[in-house]
Formats: sequence, C-alpha cells, structure tokens
Amino acid sequence: MLAILTAHGEVSLVLPISLLLGGLLLIAAEFFLPTIVLGFIGAVVSFTGIYLSAEAGGGVGLLFAAVFVVIFILEFVAFRRLLPQTGVGRSLTNASSNDGSAVPSPAALAPYVGKTAVATTVLAPSGTIEVEGRLLEAITLDGFAERGVAVTIVEAGAGRVTVRRIR
Repeated sequence: MLAILTAHGEVSLVLPISLLLGGLLLIAAEFFLPTIVLGFIGAVVSFTGIYLSAEAGGGVGLLFAAVFVVIFILEFVAFRRLLPQTGVGRSLTNASSNDGSAVPSPAALAPYVGKTAVATTVLAPSGTIEVEGRLLEAITLDGFAERGVAVTIVEAGAGRVTVRRIR
C-alpha cells in the first residue's frame, strides 16, 4: 500500500485531496466537452484520492466519498439547472424558443381572442388583420370580408387566428 507519511508519522491528505478535487474538475469539464474520456479519467482520479484517503482511517475515507458524492450532485444540478439560464449555457446547449418563429404557437396568439381587429387585406376567406399594432394571418368564418372591416378574433390556431365580422 502506498502510504504518505509526514515527519510525525501521520498520513498526509494533501495528495488524496488533490486527486479528489482534480478528478471532480475533470468530471466538470466533461459536462462542457462531452468526450467520455475526461469523465472516466476524472472518476478514476477521484476514486484513487478516496482510496488513498482511507489510509488515514475508515472515517476519513467515508468523508472523502461523501464529499465526492455531494460535489458531483452539485455539479450535475449546476449544469442542468443553472447553466442553461446563463449566456454561456445558452450558447452551449440547443435551447430554442418559439419567439420570432415563422409560425406563432396558439398559446402566443391566445391573448388576442375576444379583441377587435381591422382587416388589412381582403379576407377571402383568409388574409391579414391588424390587432394592437401586430399583423396576424386570419381566416374568417363569414367567408369574405372587405379590407378595413372590423372583425372580432374568436379563436387562436397554429399560426393564425379565426375571426368573425362585427355587424
């Protein structure tokens, strides 16, 4: 067994601590550079540090193992929960939103249901309307509506709204 003794005959924990922290850093790097090699080497290095710490006593070895588990969980939570909310995290992950997409979702159009709009093109039966300064694709339930006619939005669909002429 590899014993690291100080001048007073005590086991030094400098190498085991360094190995444990170095291994955890390699595992953290694996989150950013997915290569499986860094994570594997980091695990081996960390487990070597835990093994060497056990020479100072079983309780010290268990403490090192517990520290490894806690820090590993914190790394995982930080990567999965906190990192995607940062600018760096958004650039590393493939997080996308529906904002600015060509086809608005029904949920994005739902706030317009019940509002009054104006037809900016002829609705025969589809065309464009303007509501609160925003142009939307619309289809009319009436079959036809002239340009400039006031309409009420009755339903929000994928990429369009359904309208009815105001009589």
